[in-house]
Amino acid sequence: MDRDLWLLIQQGLSRLPDMRVPASHGGYQPPAAGLAYARLVGYFELGKHEEENSDGMAVPCNKVDLIFELSGPNHQPRKLDDGTLIPHRVTVQETLSFSDRANFFKLFTMMNAAHGGTATHMAQLLGKPFRVEVFHRKSADGKKVYANLKGPNGYNIKGTTYQDEETGETKTVEVAPALTELKAFIWDLANKAMWDSIHIPGFYDERKNDKGEVISPARSKNVLQERIMSAKNWPELAGTLGLSPAS
Repeated sequence: MDRDLWLLIQQGLSRLPDMRVPASHGGYQPPAAGLAYARLVGYFELGKHEEENSDGMAVPCNKVDLIFELSGPNHQPRKLDDGTLIPHRVTVQETLSFSDRANFFKLFTMMNAAHGGTATHMAQLLGKPFRVEVFHRKSADGKKVYANLKGPNGYNIKGTTYQDEETGETKTVEVAPALTELKAFIWDLANKAMWDSIHIPGFYDERKNDKGEVISPARSKNVLQERIMSAKNWPELAGTLGLSPAS
């Protein structure tokens, strides 16, 4: 992790919520399903976005993306002709809620427990190794398959030390170092340097079928900044960063 980012997180922990404490109630080929090794390589707070609640009403919810880089026997990185290694990555998208019933809180508690329970914020777990389970789900039309780390019964994420069922021995798996640069965007600590660090230049080319019809238009790769700029509370943050809300 970039040293300046790490220092910013450590120095700003007092301004961030303690995620151990629950709030009161009130062309894509997916990586193989099954067990994998992983490291948390990205933590991005995306601001408030409207989401439909159980009553069908649109309510603003704080959203967050977590990026996990997979490795292990069934999740080896793809090697390009020039030797570049492209790892499998899975994005976990959640509502940033600290209710003890919330998926995010359960996920953080599980991941934190895998590393001694000393972290107070998810960003402190960047770069940490885990054993995870990858699940597949189909798109609404059944034509695509997506990978996620959340299955029918929630997340299955554990530490790298376990007890062998056959021998009873305690073993530790070795998780490959991350190929992906560790990055974070933390709303309450955001500065211009953190904002600039998550910019992704360029566009994905449009794709056409055999008839020359566009089946996938060209789109920006800068998904994180664009998602943040679409948040309901972006204008306030833009001012803090010295940017125009229309940037």
